[in-house]
Amino acid sequence: MTIEIETIDSCNKKIKIDIPHQDYLKRVDAQYVKVGQHVQLPGFRKGKVPKSILEKRFGPEVKREVLTQLISERLADAIEEKGIKAVSPPSLLNVHAEEGTDINVSASVEVLPDIAVKDYSGIELGVKINRVADKDVEDVIAHYRQRAAKNVPVTDRPARDKDFVKIDFQGTIDGQPISGGAAKDFILQIGSKESFVEFNEGATGMRVGEEKTIRIGYPKEYGNPELAGKTADYRIVLKDIQVQELPAVDDEFAKSADPAKNFASLDDMKNRVRQELEEHERKQGRKTARSQLADRIVEMNPLDIPEGLVQEQVRFMIAEARKKESPAHAHDPKHEQRHADPLAEKPATPEEENAQRPAAMKILQQELLVSQLADDLNIEVTAEELDKEIDGFMSLVGGGNAQKIKYEWNKNGTATRIRARMRREKTLETLLDKIRLKEEMVDRQ
Repeated sequence: MTIEIETIDSCNKKIKIDIPHQDYLKRVDAQYVKVGQHVQLPGFRKGKVPKSILEKRFGPEVKREVLTQLISERLADAIEEKGIKAVSPPSLLNVHAEEGTDINVSASVEVLPDIAVKDYSGIELGVKINRVADKDVEDVIAHYRQRAAKNVPVTDRPARDKDFVKIDFQGTIDGQPISGGAAKDFILQIGSKESFVEFNEGATGMRVGEEKTIRIGYPKEYGNPELAGKTADYRIVLKDIQVQELPAVDDEFAKSADPAKNFASLDDMKNRVRQELEEHERKQGRKTARSQLADRIVEMNPLDIPEGLVQEQVRFMIAEARKKESPAHAHDPKHEQRHADPLAEKPATPEEENAQRPAAMKILQQELLVSQLADDLNIEVTAEELDKEIDGFMSLVGGGNAQKIKYEWNKNGTATRIRARMRREKTLETLLDKIRLKEEMVDRQ
């Protein structure tokens, strides 16, 4: 087989191949043998139909199938032999196939552009890192106090702001119970914006054991048609009042605040909380710097992107955006069946595609350039690093069957995407140490 490669532009090549006629004939003969093993015609035993009969009955179909398969295979062989970085299957431009002559095929294929990243050592970046204030440390300690707080029963006074109260209630309209309008041991916090305003106001000033009727008028546009435009009476019984008591901020509190960290004293707690906050702010600053560096590398190295890759990325981004827009269907089985491809029922509009295209181009340019830099610097993500990342993610979302999740992620490509992200971040982090990076401490705005 002869192969010719012609460069159309940075992202497209033309492939010309000549397939020997004898190769085609051998494949046709082999296909007739395969067909003959399965076909059964009147007057012939299975597998004993003469080739001449098969040619008359199945000739055009066999030749078409062989030609299609042979062209596909030989184009793939040509791409591999010539080391072409194809990003999609080749598209046929012309096929010349006549009996007794070699088959001439020409096709176009989208390819990754040649990438040679310019010297980046002279890049200068400035990043601002938030200075950790005393109040930041105090806020964390306040969170620890909230976690250690205890609710203490109150019996010598009525309910007031910030108290937690336990009530039973039953709602009626014109004396008839409201469907779903009753509850026992219902907990609400007086003054909380999350609680019903009317219940908040009604429970304020009540004592344990006291009963009261609260009247609530619902607007005509209220979501529940049973209540819309009507007035309901709620009979409530206050069963318990509790006040939240916070622990004193001292050494004993610090020692018990977080068993995993095992603070030795209040001073130790404050110092380590500050160190953790400072490390967090530094990481956020480095994250910002990595993003700025990726942008700068793209600016320095303009890169054409194969149109097929752009369309694929645009489609992915539109699908992800639609998933985020429809959280209400998260537990709808019919929706979950279609969730893998939100564009299946409603294709992307030109407006959606145009809106996502610039961001898609930028993402792809960054990925290709940083990937090339990773190759240049011999940066890889080890299996141990990947496992640690996945384990950390699973601990955040509540664990699960680790082996099963890893198997599924390896199967559906999630693990590959995680590895690619980690390699990208690892590469950019390495590059930050090779450029001129100025870190400036600033007060939080």
